[in-house]
Amino acid sequence: MHRFWIPIMLVAFFVISACAGPKAETERQKLHKELLKWESFDSQGVIEISFMGLALRKMFSAAKNQDQLRLDILEGGVMGAGAQPLMSFYVGDYVAFKSPYLPMLEMLNLSDQLPLRSMAHFSSADSLVARYGKEIISNKKLVIDQVSISFTPDYKLDFVYDPTTKMELKAIYGSGGKLSELNLKGTDNLSLKLSFDNLDYVQPLIVPLPQSAPNLINDSLKGLQDLDLKELLKQFLQNK
Repeated sequence: MHRFWIPIMLVAFFVISACAGPKAETERQKLHKELLKWESFDSQGVIEISFMGLALRKMFSAAKNQDQLRLDILEGGVMGAGAQPLMSFYVGDYVAFKSPYLPMLEMLNLSDQLPLRSMAHFSSADSLVARYGKEIISNKKLVIDQVSISFTPDYKLDFVYDPTTKMELKAIYGSGGKLSELNLKGTDNLSLKLSFDNLDYVQPLIVPLPQSAPNLINDSLKGLQDLDLKELLKQFLQNK
């Protein structure tokens, strides 16, 4: 009897292993596939900015790779073709702003006011899956350096909250599970909605913005930095 049960138990073990193994791998592959979409992309669409009762709706172009991110808010043109940037934002080894209408932006050090830690977590899908894949698959959520990240049941990015900057990001998906909108909320009722007309998961070539010289940020500017930014953004929305 003992000899009879041994082969049966071995067969059962291999059957269970065969069923469980591929499923775990499939879940990991699904997660990795979704995270890759945030590692690098090129996109165009419409951005809506709301702040202190003022609103702006313009075309945008946004591109990201593992090391850099650039967002351009555009005036005129179809899908960004031939359009002129109203404001540009760049993150790489440094942070830079550029606007022909608000040149003072180039002198402000805004690194502490941007969710750079949250953005850095999506620079490598391989690293994120290797370190936190099991936790994400089990809980559909993750907390890294106090940054809260949640996922949908099929591992699409759902919600991100950065407590340092108090900024929230909510992803909205349309038919076929394709990303259709990104909603960002900050302090002072600042909100941005990016509606995508075109979104390609490619490795884009990103042209960095010029880096501002450190000596342009004097002590008086540092002391008025928050006030200047709010006033500049208000002026930008009023004039555009």
